[in-house]
Amino acid sequence: MSNNFILPDNKLIDKFFDENNFNLYYSKPALKHIKEFILAGISKGFSSKTTDIAEYSENHRTTIGHFLSKGNWNEEFIKEIIKNQSLEFSFDYAKNNDEPIFILHDDTVSEKTKPSSQAKSPIEKTDFCYSHLTGRTVLGHQLLTTMIQSGEHNLVYDLQRYDREGKSKIDTVCDIAESMPTPPTNAYALFDSWYNCPKIINAYAKKGYHCIGALKRNRIIYPKGIRIGISDYAKYIQKSDVHLVTVNGSEYWVHRYEGNLNNIENAVVILSWPVDAFKNSKALRAFLCTNVSLDEKTILEYYSKRWSIEVYFRQSKRILGLDKYQVRSIKAIDRIWVLQNLVYLFCTIGLDKPMKFGRGVLEARKHSKREYIEWIYECAQTGIPLNTTLELLNVA
Repeated sequence: MSNNFILPDNKLIDKFFDENNFNLYYSKPALKHIKEFILAGISKGFSSKTTDIAEYSENHRTTIGHFLSKGNWNEEFIKEIIKNQSLEFSFDYAKNNDEPIFILHDDTVSEKTKPSSQAKSPIEKTDFCYSHLTGRTVLGHQLLTTMIQSGEHNLVYDLQRYDREGKSKIDTVCDIAESMPTPPTNAYALFDSWYNCPKIINAYAKKGYHCIGALKRNRIIYPKGIRIGISDYAKYIQKSDVHLVTVNGSEYWVHRYEGNLNNIENAVVILSWPVDAFKNSKALRAFLCTNVSLDEKTILEYYSKRWSIEVYFRQSKRILGLDKYQVRSIKAIDRIWVLQNLVYLFCTIGLDKPMKFGRGVLEARKHSKREYIEWIYECAQTGIPLNTTLELLNVA
């Protein structure tokens, strides 16, 4: 690109940087690169490729690739901004509105194409992992993600690449639980059956959080002191042992067990079936809640909020290119994920008012277009010829 390329100021991004003290931790060139990534990230058709970022930069894509893979800047500061901003906003909102807090855990796979045996520089740290989305084992990176939700606000808190040579996913979630501050209101960790284990439950209990999670149907419970698996126990449940509840517009037959499980002293287990599938073993779903004071309807409604993390995965892949990157070094890949989540933070609570991510992206795009138009108008007002303006924008 031309060295004369001019990037009009984006006042919202500048304000976001000022409020989070970016200038204290990054040089002007690094700040410029990060700003350009955000501008590219909110643009339509972004896929996290260096060519996409180069559309908003005076630098060639190779320079951007060097910034990601070898640049002298600390991405850990951005990670801390994301964590602190998400925590502060969610906790304040929950306290001021008397709303519960939900910590959501799940993982997804960024699938990549299997490299040729002749490839000289394949993407680093890829591994074969099971994809629940496709129902098969694929090559890629597995991403362990944590989100915080209060009210209608869903904020990304942490994203880590799972490396089977390092900590297990269970231990990683326990570390996150131990790092959480004491919540100002009732708070719940939500997860699927993979993470529903005593180690995570106890880690959260020590910090004042309850847990709600899906249960595998082979988990052991002890009704009236009898040791039995959930699926076998369900065979003895009759219509007189269940009642209907409505959750998010759908009806379910539910049965409540309260007591101990292996390594869990006391909890509620909810067995549920869709209204038209009672006693259908394939339709049976089981959920555990450590707050025994909650009723069945509330437990199921709270667990349904876990769907927000699935929405995050879908939006991040479709809008931010979570799985579309083409850089090959693992350092560059880890940094791209950090910057993608910075875009997510900017579009949720970094604009003039908090909003859902999808709406925030549209608002950020409109603001960016408006500033380009205003800048071009100012060029015209000050007598700068059109050809010069086009050259400055590298579109001559």
